[in-house]
Amino acid sequence: MTLWSLVKRSLRFHWRAHVGVVAGVMVATAALTGALLVGDSVRASLREMALARLGRIEFAMDAGDRLVRVEAATNLQKALARPVAPALLLPGMASSEDQRGRANRIQVLGADRRFWQLANLEPTWQDVPRDAVLLNRALAAQLQIQRTGQVVVLRFKKPSAIAREATLATKSDTDVAWRLLVAGIVDDDHLGRFSLRANQTTPYNAWVNLTQLQALVEQTNRVNLLLIGQAETTNDRQLDATVVQGLWRNTWQLEDAQLHLRFLPHVPAIELLTDRVFIDPPVARVMLQYQTNGQPILTYVANLLRAGEKATPYSMVAALPPSLLPVPLGTNEIIINSWLAEDLGIGPGATLAISYYQVDAGTTLIERTNVFSVRSVVPMDSPLCDRTFMPEFPGIAEAESTSDWDAGFPLVHRIRPKDDQYWRQYRGTPKAFVSLETGQKMWGNRYGQMTAIRWPVASQETASKLQSTLAEIFKQHLAPEELSLRFEPVRAQALAAAGGAQDFGGLFIGFSLFLIAAALILTALLFRFGVEQRMSEAGLLLAVGFLPRRMQTLFLGEAFGLALVGACLGLLGGVLYAKVILTGLTTVWRDATGLTSLDFAVTPLSLAIGLVASALAAVGSCWLVLRQLGRQTAVALLSAQWGTNIHLTKGAPWLSLLALALAILLALGAVASGRTTDPGLFFGSGVLLLSGLIGISRWGLSWWLRRPAGDKPIQLAPLLLRGCARRRNRSVATISLLACGSFVVAAIGVFRLDALRQAENPRSGTGGFALVAESTLPILRDINLPEGRDFYSLNDSDLKDTKIVPFRVRDGDDASCLNLNQAQRPRVLGVQPELLAVRFTFVRLEPKNKPPEPWLLLRREICRQFLPDLQPDEVPAIGDAASIQWALKSRVGDSLEYLDEQGRPFKLRLVAAVGGSLLQGLIIIDEDEFRQRFPGESGHRFFLVDITRSGDERTRRTREVAGSLMQALQNAGFEATPAVQRLEQFNAVQNTYLNTFQALGGLGLLLGTAGLAVVVLRNVLERRAELAVLLAVGFTPAQLPKWVLAEHLILLLGGLIVGILAAGMAVAPALLSPGTQVPLRSLGWTLLGIGIGGLFWTWLAARMAVRGPLLTALRNE
Repeated sequence: MTLWSLVKRSLRFHWRAHVGVVAGVMVATAALTGALLVGDSVRASLREMALARLGRIEFAMDAGDRLVRVEAATNLQKALARPVAPALLLPGMASSEDQRGRANRIQVLGADRRFWQLANLEPTWQDVPRDAVLLNRALAAQLQIQRTGQVVVLRFKKPSAIAREATLATKSDTDVAWRLLVAGIVDDDHLGRFSLRANQTTPYNAWVNLTQLQALVEQTNRVNLLLIGQAETTNDRQLDATVVQGLWRNTWQLEDAQLHLRFLPHVPAIELLTDRVFIDPPVARVMLQYQTNGQPILTYVANLLRAGEKATPYSMVAALPPSLLPVPLGTNEIIINSWLAEDLGIGPGATLAISYYQVDAGTTLIERTNVFSVRSVVPMDSPLCDRTFMPEFPGIAEAESTSDWDAGFPLVHRIRPKDDQYWRQYRGTPKAFVSLETGQKMWGNRYGQMTAIRWPVASQETASKLQSTLAEIFKQHLAPEELSLRFEPVRAQALAAAGGAQDFGGLFIGFSLFLIAAALILTALLFRFGVEQRMSEAGLLLAVGFLPRRMQTLFLGEAFGLALVGACLGLLGGVLYAKVILTGLTTVWRDATGLTSLDFAVTPLSLAIGLVASALAAVGSCWLVLRQLGRQTAVALLSAQWGTNIHLTKGAPWLSLLALALAILLALGAVASGRTTDPGLFFGSGVLLLSGLIGISRWGLSWWLRRPAGDKPIQLAPLLLRGCARRRNRSVATISLLACGSFVVAAIGVFRLDALRQAENPRSGTGGFALVAESTLPILRDINLPEGRDFYSLNDSDLKDTKIVPFRVRDGDDASCLNLNQAQRPRVLGVQPELLAVRFTFVRLEPKNKPPEPWLLLRREICRQFLPDLQPDEVPAIGDAASIQWALKSRVGDSLEYLDEQGRPFKLRLVAAVGGSLLQGLIIIDEDEFRQRFPGESGHRFFLVDITRSGDERTRRTREVAGSLMQALQNAGFEATPAVQRLEQFNAVQNTYLNTFQALGGLGLLLGTAGLAVVVLRNVLERRAELAVLLAVGFTPAQLPKWVLAEHLILLLGGLIVGILAAGMAVAPALLSPGTQVPLRSLGWTLLGIGIGGLFWTWLAARMAVRGPLLTALRNE
């Protein structure tokens, strides 16, 4: 008979003893494989969502406020041999006709048939009908639209030639309302989920006729979105972003940068103008560098030109280079025309004061005054008196009369009839001229340093050649990405975001770890019990000549066969386990995913990993048992003495004491360094304490068994302890199971977050704020100021005892725990740091020396005092610790790559992190840095509202303030949410994970208590002769179960005490953190339930074991 034949016959003969081992392996395999399948399913679902929201789109260019020609799509399509769809994307709001349904932050998309050709399934419609709208299912549900033909009102942002908060930008015509009939509902397969943001949440989308939308917003033939589809066939060449951007650069034209060249015959010259009033700095740099005879011009509106008591209101002043001036001008010299000289009664040498509004001061009007000396006076027929010096100022250039001006600032000075006559006759002809250097110091801004560039020409023929040369210089030397006209590989980014998302497989392996460990420990116990039943067989094999290694191989072969069978059965259980978990993630645990459905996916790799890993783990646990078996002699095995030795491994107590010392030192070090809120340090300390106490318990049982009994009378407690110590490995395994279980329950339960606790505390997760608000369209006025409240028809009483902290917003991916995808480019907010002083709790700081107020690290000059190595291209940034670690996979001190509006790379250096806050998903920088990097982002769209009340009065005022703000700012899509509610959304994710962990840990505890029952049953069965002796010396049959129960109660209490002590160390930072509430009642009930369950199983096993005639066992001795 061969060894393997013996293995097979042993498996067949002892099958009853092996059933428990197979069951244990099956449970471990099911938990491990199921967790891996959950990860596969979540990744597959996110991938399908990513592909559904993009359809066949591979690359996209979102120009934002910039507009390119529709023909650019046609030209690019020819160059790429790929479908290219133009679209006009505008942020907006929607409401049903009866106002019952309302949605903010929707995407209004002007599209034609080319857009729908990029869907996975091309819809039946070719274009959106005029005066109609198509809604995706999410928006239709939000608006309560039940059928086609119902009325929807859209309100959306109107593109502006100049940033809305610029002084000259008109403030009265910022949005458009449009009443439309619903023509249909767009499914996901037809691009219903279309979005360029990596988020599993379905966006709100509304599609309208492209041509009609362009006319409505006065942007004929203009779009801000170009979408490139996939190749038609697999034979077509594959493209990357670099190739696409290169072809885009070859096909774009001046008009795509909103630039125009015109011939001025009266000069004569070629002039470069822009629809955006101020020429972008990259354009000016390139055009002047490669055509060096250019003449920059900067023209601006002066509020008042004053000489003594006389003043002229609202006049154009031009800043010109020396080549356009009749005489050189100093920094404090000015030339005026004869009309102004006559009006003010001044001449050369006179003093002239110019008052003007600072260009980029935002919506706050800051008036400045500069004083000049009049150098000379030029007649009205002078070349300087050229009306074309004035750019196309919105609301001014097209006005026939000064009474028709729609300027972005209030006209507070009286306009006289002669001023209106000047406008009618000379239009925007400047009345005064300064040097270009002086003008740029006064009116240069983040949008640009000039309003036009001229190149003199000799004739119209040379003008045509120069125009061609300038157009070629533009194409050859100016990269579109310098103006934020960049194609992004959105499909590749979407797949990367889905693939780099939270690893739910690893997450649920962690959640199931105790369940897996309990199953493996139970497997090892059951296998050991089976081997102990066959000790005489093992001793006989050694006695007849088997080598110890060969005898071990025999039993290990049995273990391998059992593990393989259990693992194969466990794969089926893993599929069921995964489906149960996925159902939980879309129902009771939905807060963790935000999804109502997840597709089940199975990959061979996960099945293979689950099968092999669990089988090897099971075999490994059995091998640990067999190692001890191989050290025994034939005599010891034949006499059934294995497992009763009292020798302790040399040095073992010192390892346990070392673990205890390390646990204490780690905790003391955290306290000494001020890192009392670092959960990692204390959790590690708790694990070390748990390991040390378990090791000490093992050493203590062995010591007690070796301890001489002496001549003292027999006492109950020592006897009970010696009974536990007799099979100390079983006892320690039992203590370990119960200790780990109670550690998990106690440690994890304390980390549950409560947003209501200390919500008014400025250091809490709400920052002490009462409301969090967002708007679809930017709020251009400061609501904290009386003029801002007046502009939005807010009364002072509406905002009494209220302070609003406004943030500028650069849209990006949601980097909070609510987004399962990995954020590729997070949302960036700009704020004045002083407004957040003493708010929130900082848990990480990069500087070694803590600044008095960490928020001030956002100020570059202050940050450099603490971080001297801060580079010019690094912008100090602060975020939430959870978002930094999990969503961005970074840490404080790291830098995030980002691009500014001109396509220039810069870095967001994470200098600090706040903990457990409502700022999750946001990266916050200094507002001054924000305006420098993103000058086109006008106004504020994110707000934190503080109400200086407390208790019930605060709650009442919170409702009132929210109502007042949403009513007054409804046309901007303003939506206010209680700060506690926003924080609770984030906390719900962590709390849901804790619920999951505890639920799966509870299954492990059930196995743990079942293991305790098995240990009790096995111990009592082995000691039936000992119990018979107790009967013989006078114990009653009713006392024996109590004896057994009392002995194993020591193990039960020992496990609970060890776990609770270790958990107390692990949860120390949670107890010190704001927003953490210790659930003493639920923890108490849970631990009491564990104790009662353990007592029940122990009592039941004891009752079963002492049944039957015990004296028979005594006679067999």
